[in-house]
Amino acid sequence: MIKNTFLLLLLLPFCFSASLAQAHSLWLNIDDDQPEVGQKVRIEIGWGHKFPKDEVIKEGYLNEVYALDSKGTRIPLKQVSPTEFEFVPAAQGCYAILANIHPGFLSKTTEGYKLQPKRGLENVVSCFRYDIRAKALINVGDRGKMPDQPVGDLLEIIPLKDGGHLKQGEILPVKIIYDGKALASVDVRATYAGFSDQPDSFAITTKTDKDGTACIKLLEKGNWLVNVMYEVPYPDKEECDNYRYNYSFTFVVQ
Repeated sequence: MIKNTFLLLLLLPFCFSASLAQAHSLWLNIDDDQPEVGQKVRIEIGWGHKFPKDEVIKEGYLNEVYALDSKGTRIPLKQVSPTEFEFVPAAQGCYAILANIHPGFLSKTTEGYKLQPKRGLENVVSCFRYDIRAKALINVGDRGKMPDQPVGDLLEIIPLKDGGHLKQGEILPVKIIYDGKALASVDVRATYAGFSDQPDSFAITTKTDKDGTACIKLLEKGNWLVNVMYEVPYPDKEECDNYRYNYSFTFVVQ
């Protein structure tokens, strides 16, 4: 028994680090994306490999969760539990709900994973600095502006059709941008709640065209997720190899 306990304690740091190495995604589950003014909207943090429910995000991972109106004004959310937030729209319009975790480094060594850059480590196989974010849109009353404007994230998924009117069988075009520029030939993955209970299983995998646009066929009603991962070289190779960005956009199909 003592031996088993000791082994478990040895493995805990590895498991904690490996969770990030396995390309966890962050997403937002919204209970009502078309509320009325003054109506409470519940926002649940999704984390892991299986949409819409998987792991409970560990304490300390979350960095920011907030709303952004069409003028770019940040609106704080009320936290009601470790994984749930509440938003009450005060006016009509389209709001982006945004979340991100604390960025950091993950190095793979011959002895396991370390949550730190390469510098100071021995036998490093690879390293990346991770940036994991999520977005959802809420339409309140008279929507006004279409939600096709960037919110300012370095990597971003932008829907090119009004999310309040998405129907089963339609095509949703999305634009992928990085640092304000369209990304061509980037993998875009999408799935819907109930498609599969297997990790990292997506109903649709496609690529962006030369204009950074990908088309998602909305096969079923319900909650959907679109995910993009993108890497760029890290400027100081002594410290790390790549930046790794992971971005998710969730929405509802009627």
